Amino acid sequence: MVGAMSNTSLRQSVALITGGARGIGRAVAELLVGRGWRVLAADLEPDSPAGLSFDCVTLDVTDSAAVNALCSEIAREYGQLDGLVNAAGFNRHQAVAELDDETWQKLFDVHLGGAFRTCRAAYPLLTKARGAVVNFSSIAGHLGRPARAPYAAAKGGLEAMTRTLAIEWAPAGVRVNAVAPGIIKTRMVQENIANGRAVEASLMQAIPLGRLGEPAEIARVVAFLLSAEASYITGQTLVIDGGATINGKW
Repeated sequence: MVGAMSNTSLRQSVALITGGARGIGRAVAELLVGRGWRVLAADLEPDSPAGLSFDCVTLDVTDSAAVNALCSEIAREYGQLDGLVNAAGFNRHQAVAELDDETWQKLFDVHLGGAFRTCRAAYPLLTKARGAVVNFSSIAGHLGRPARAPYAAAKGGLEAMTRTLAIEWAPAGVRVNAVAPGIIKTRMVQENIANGRAVEASLMQAIPLGRLGEPAEIARVVAFLLSAEASYITGQTLVIDGGATINGKW
């Protein structure tokens, strides 16, 4: 069970964040909690959010039955769902000529399939609350970079699905948007720099603002898109990359 709710918490907005135990997803969870939301973070390998006031559960977003069961439990325990953030994901760098079917399928199952499954399962709760969805894309879906074909294709598909859902769900008052982060100072990026998979100096040259982004900077945009301040925004992808994708200085 996720945990019993008090009468006070029932009046709070409730968000489900997949991939919410670490990285940018966790930054979103922390920010929303700070702004008075009740947050449930779902992750394949959730860390213990010691000292934080959000719940954390294990979820494999490639498992439809598990996703459906979690949304049913949210309905029972929380009674509502105002925001859904699809941040679950991973990457595996591999050239297309060497790419195996399993890697291709897994990346699609997690990024595009995972968002599809959670959106589908959460739809009844979102319509009841006239809530909002934020899907996580990436600038990889806008740029051609080597060894990232399935990741980039899945992110491009996710943005297309975001637009379709925005049209389908607008009559129910549910807004659906996406964010496309650039190079953010996450554990994964820092590990790639440390092991030589990415060169920090080269990354900096590509970013006009001259620095990596912070997870909190992405979280603030997500919180905006979930809020009433974004009440007339739907079907959009907001790129948050320090100017990298519009940089013509080459």
